[in-house]
Amino acid sequence: MSHAAQASKAAASSSSSSSLNPRPLRTATSSSYSSHAGMSGHDDNEVAFAELQMLSQNQRKLATLTSRMTTILSGFDKRLIKLEGSILPIHKGTQKLARMSDNIDLTLAALNKTLGHYDVVIDEQPLLKQGPDVRDTRPYMDTIDRVIKGLDYLQKSNLKSQEGVMKRMNDLIELGARNLCNVISDWVRADSEAIDLYEYTRNAHYPVLSEATHNAVVPILNYLSTLPQHPRTGYAPLSAGFAAYASVRSHYLTQCLTPLAAAMQQHALEKIGTGASAAGMVMVTHDDDSDPHSAYRRGQAGAVELFEAYYGMLDNEYRILQGLLSSAELGNETLLLASAFSQLVSQSLAGLIESLGTVQSHVRRHLATHTSFLLDLIGALSGIILTGRWDVLIRSMEDSPEAPLHSNFPIDKSELDLNAGFAPAAELLEIYNKLKNTAIGIFPRFIEDVKAIPARKVAEVPSTSVNEITYLGLQFVRQITEYSDVVSPLLHTLGNGNWMMSSGVAPVLSLGLDNDASKQSIVGDYLNDVVAVVLTSLEARSRAIRQPSTASVFLLNNIGHLRRTLAAPLPSYLGAAEDGSSVSIISLHLGEMGEDLLGTALRQANTAYLDAWSPVVAPLMEDQPLNANYHRHATSKLIGVGSGSEKNQVKDRFAKFYEALDDLERLHRAYPVSREDHELKERLRRDVTRLVCPMYARFLAKHKASDFTKNPSKHIRMTEQEVDDKIASLFR
Repeated sequence: MSHAAQASKAAASSSSSSSLNPRPLRTATSSSYSSHAGMSGHDDNEVAFAELQMLSQNQRKLATLTSRMTTILSGFDKRLIKLEGSILPIHKGTQKLARMSDNIDLTLAALNKTLGHYDVVIDEQPLLKQGPDVRDTRPYMDTIDRVIKGLDYLQKSNLKSQEGVMKRMNDLIELGARNLCNVISDWVRADSEAIDLYEYTRNAHYPVLSEATHNAVVPILNYLSTLPQHPRTGYAPLSAGFAAYASVRSHYLTQCLTPLAAAMQQHALEKIGTGASAAGMVMVTHDDDSDPHSAYRRGQAGAVELFEAYYGMLDNEYRILQGLLSSAELGNETLLLASAFSQLVSQSLAGLIESLGTVQSHVRRHLATHTSFLLDLIGALSGIILTGRWDVLIRSMEDSPEAPLHSNFPIDKSELDLNAGFAPAAELLEIYNKLKNTAIGIFPRFIEDVKAIPARKVAEVPSTSVNEITYLGLQFVRQITEYSDVVSPLLHTLGNGNWMMSSGVAPVLSLGLDNDASKQSIVGDYLNDVVAVVLTSLEARSRAIRQPSTASVFLLNNIGHLRRTLAAPLPSYLGAAEDGSSVSIISLHLGEMGEDLLGTALRQANTAYLDAWSPVVAPLMEDQPLNANYHRHATSKLIGVGSGSEKNQVKDRFAKFYEALDDLERLHRAYPVSREDHELKERLRRDVTRLVCPMYARFLAKHKASDFTKNPSKHIRMTEQEVDDKIASLFR
C-alpha cells in the first residue's frame, strides 16, 4: 500500500472515530487534538499527491510498453498467418498419408485373416478325413466348428473368388457330419445284438440302449442339429444322424422278428395238412374226432407270440427314440420322430406283410384244413388291433391334417419317406379284414356243405358206424367252441341267422330260440343251427339204407355218438365253468334248446329202432292175423303166410318169431350198435327186453301146455331165459 493511501486511510479512520464519539471532543483536551490532526492531514495529502504522480508516470510507461507489445504481436500475427499458409498444405497431405497408412494396415489384417480361413481347408481336411475318436468326439466337433467359422466369414465377404473354397468347406462339413453319423451307427450297432424272442414272455421288458451308448449318441445328435444343410447336395446332418440310427435298429428288429414270422409261415405251409375232401368241405373228415393230434390246436403256430412280439418290440423302439430326442433337446421335433420311426420299422413290417400275404393265399386255397389256424390267426391279430394298440403305432407315423408333423429345422417333408413304415402298418389292417371276410364265409358254407352230403352220396349205402357227417359236425362244433371268443364278433358281423340265408331257408331253430342275449349267445344260436342241420343230414343220409332196421341202427349210432360227445366234459383248453369245473358243449353253448333237439332226435331214432322189432313181436299177438300188418306208431310191415288151422298158425307163429329173431341177430352182427356207447346199448337192451320177453313169456305159457303139437321141442326152440339172453347178446 502507498504512503498516500495510508494517509488517506488514517484520515478516514479519524473522521469515523469523531463521528462515533462526539462527546469527547468537548473535553478539555479537544483544542490540542485539533491542532495535531491538522498537521497530520497535511502530510497525508502530500503523500497521496506524490503517489498519484508516481502512478501517472507508471501508467505512461505501461502505455508505451503496451503499444510496443501490440506492434510486436501484430508482427507475430502476420508471420503466423504466413506460416499457417505454408504449413496447411503439408498438414493436409500428412492426413491423407495417415489414412492411407491405416487403410493399408486394415487391408493387410483382413487379407491375413482371409488367407487364414483359406488355410482352414488345408489344415482341417486331414483331421476330418481321419474321423473322430468314438469315445471322445468333442475335438472332432471343434474341428468342424473351425471350418464352419471360416465358411461363415467367407459367406459374409461375398467374393466370387471364394466360391470354390466355400464349396470345399461345405464338403468338409458334410464329411464331418457323415463321420459323426458313422459313430452313431457304431455305438448303436454294438448295443443291438439280436435276441431270441422265444425266451421272452408276454409283457416282458425288451432291451433298451445302454447308458454308455445313450450318453455317446445324444451329444452327437445335439451337435448335428447345429450343422447347416449342404447347399448343393441337400445333405441334412440331423436327418442323416437319425437315419443312421434307424438303419441299425431296423436291421436289429428284422433279425429278432423274422424268425417268428418265418416259423409261423412254415407251420402254416408245411405242418398243417393240405389234403381236403373232394367236395371242398370246410372241414376234413377224421376217423377219430377226439384225437388230439388230428387237427390244429390253438396256439401251435405261435401267432399270438408273433404279433405280441411285433407290437412289443416296435413300441419299445418308439420309446427309445422318444428318449433320445428328449435328451438331445429335440422333444418337439415330431417330424423327425415320425420319420426316424417309419424308417426304423419299415423293413421288419414289410417282412411281416410278405409272410402274412403268403399265409393268407395258402389258407384260402386250403381252407378245409386251415380253418382252426385261420381263426387262431384272427384271434391273435385281434389282440393288438381291437385293443387300439396297433392304431397308436400307425398314428405315430401319420402326417394328418388334424395333427400335422412339424420341425424347427428346414426339413422338406417330401424328402422324408414317412410312408416306408406307415404303409405296411396300415396294410396289416387290410390283411386282417381279408382274413375276417374269409372266416365269415365259413359259417354259411359249412352248413351248405353238410346239407349237400346226402344228395352227393345218394348212390352210396353207408355203414351203420359213425358217419362222416357226424365227424364233420363234431369237429366243427369243437372248433367253434375253442375259438368262441373269435367267432362271436365274426357272427355278429354276419348277422344272427344270416348263415342260413344262402339257401333261402330260415334258421332251423329261429322260432324256438330265446332272443334274450343274456340267455342265449350268438355262438349258441349258430351251433344249434349246425346241430340241427347235422341231424337233418343224418336223417336224409339214412334213407339211402333200404332196410328200416339198419337205417334205425345208423341213426342211433350217429345221434348217440353226437349227443354223447357234446355232453362229455370238455378239456380245460376248450372251456371251463366260472368255478373252474369242467363243462360240456351243451352246457357251455347249446343250452336247453340243444339238449331238447338232441333228445328228440334220439327218441325218434329209438322209436324207429324198436319198430324194427315188429317182425319179432307180431307173431306173438294172436288177436291179429299172422299176415296182418303190425304197427308200432305206424312203422314196419310184417310179411307172412298163415295156415288154415289154428294149430298150424301157432306153429307158424313160433317159426316166424324165431326166424325174425334170427334175422335181427344177423342184422346186429353185421350192423352192430356202437360198442362205445354203453348207455345206449343198455337202454336198447332194456327196451327190447321189455317189448319182447313179456309177450313171449305169455305166448309160451299159453301154448306150451296146449296140444298144438305132439313134439313141442320141435317148435319151441328157446325158453324165456334163452330169448332174454339172446337179446342181451345183441348189445354186448
